[in-house]
Amino acid sequence: MARPHPITTKPGRKSGEYVVHLPAGWELRLRRVLRTMLADVLPDPREPGLVPAQRQARVRLRRRRIQTAVCGFVSDLVTADIVGKEIALATRSRGGFRSGSLREHVQKILREVGRH
Repeated sequence: MARPHPITTKPGRKSGEYVVHLPAGWELRLRRVLRTMLADVLPDPREPGLVPAQRQARVRLRRRRIQTAVCGFVSDLVTADIVGKEIALATRSRGGFRSGSLREHVQKILREVGRH
């Protein structure tokens, strides 16, 4: 099954750097989900008794932490996708055939590896 809006990457400006483009709406959804997950860790800029400079500092820190969390999540997602494809391609001829979709094939191999 083809993805309608895939995550795409292209080489960045520096050697070994890649720029990741997310499908439309993904960044906002990820931010919302991660904001909910990290609610206890993120500083609250609306806390009463803060000076405007402290509020701004908390907003900046909050944005930085959310951005770091989004980058980490997308990095893990892309890495898992790449590793999954490498496993599937390396084991394509295993037994002479690939059963089911690429995802099913990788899951089957990982289950086999996990048993040992």
